[in-house]
Amino acid sequence: MKTVGQTLQHRRRERLPHREKGGACYFLTFSARRGERFDAEERAIILTSCRFGHAERWVLHAAVVMPDHVHMLLTPQEMKLVAGAGTRTTQDSRTTREKNSRGPRWWSLAEIVKGIKSVTARKINRHRGKKGGSIWQDEYYDHVICDPDDFSVKLNYLLQNPIKQGLAQVSRDWDGLWVNQNS
Repeated sequence: MKTVGQTLQHRRRERLPHREKGGACYFLTFSARRGERFDAEERAIILTSCRFGHAERWVLHAAVVMPDHVHMLLTPQEMKLVAGAGTRTTQDSRTTREKNSRGPRWWSLAEIVKGIKSVTARKINRHRGKKGGSIWQDEYYDHVICDPDDFSVKLNYLLQNPIKQGLAQVSRDWDGLWVNQNS
């Protein structure tokens, strides 16, 4: 499993560069393969999956599932390492994490997106009566939220997306939208 530490981590997959910093907030976008369109039931499957890790693996501030792509505003959470559940206790009773001076680890964007894509592809293919197949493009776009103004701009973009595409008169009427009232 890929985790992110306190320092900025740079990785390059395919064509898009990805930079992650533990504890940062992100605007994510991932898209369906060309020609794929999601109906209302499939959008509900995707939105449920986006919300599934909320609070344990990431804080989801808002998400919108469009007919062919998804936008999320989220903050990956620190991984909770518990002796006996992924860490080993040494003879002197210190956990591996206590011995590790690198500090806390956060859920990586790659693992978050991979989990959402794999679960939703399986469920959507089952819904469509298919045995399998890819429905998502391989890559995703991520943007580190710099400050409260940047957060507001990205949240507004997310909220306006169904309106700009002519799918709803007001964003709250779109079936693929969820906003965390605590954000």
